[in-house]
Amino acid sequence: MQTSGEFEGVRGYRRGDPMKLVVWKKAAKTDELVSRDTLQAQRMELWLDFEQCRLAEREARLSRLTAWVLQADKLGLDYGLRLPGQQLAPGAGEAHKRRCLEALALC
Repeated sequence: MQTSGEFEGVRGYRRGDPMKLVVWKKAAKTDELVSRDTLQAQRMELWLDFEQCRLAEREARLSRLTAWVLQADKLGLDYGLRLPGQQLAPGAGEAHKRRCLEALALC
């Protein structure tokens, strides 16, 4: 993405970055190699969904969703949680994790 002449979602080139991630226009203008930051550029909404869990037993689904919440939090991802009759919008951080874990415990 480009705003007012500056490139967003880029970082300094790192040895081993695929050449297809190099922002060649910026390199041509500034003689500086930068790569697209794929984590920032590919921000997607992550939904942890009870119905999509694909396990037969309710407790197994809740256990899997709990593990996913903990992993998403550990990775610093924004994530939402869909449970029967309840949906928590995507968010991140300790308070969001706590809300999700409480919702799972009460489900």
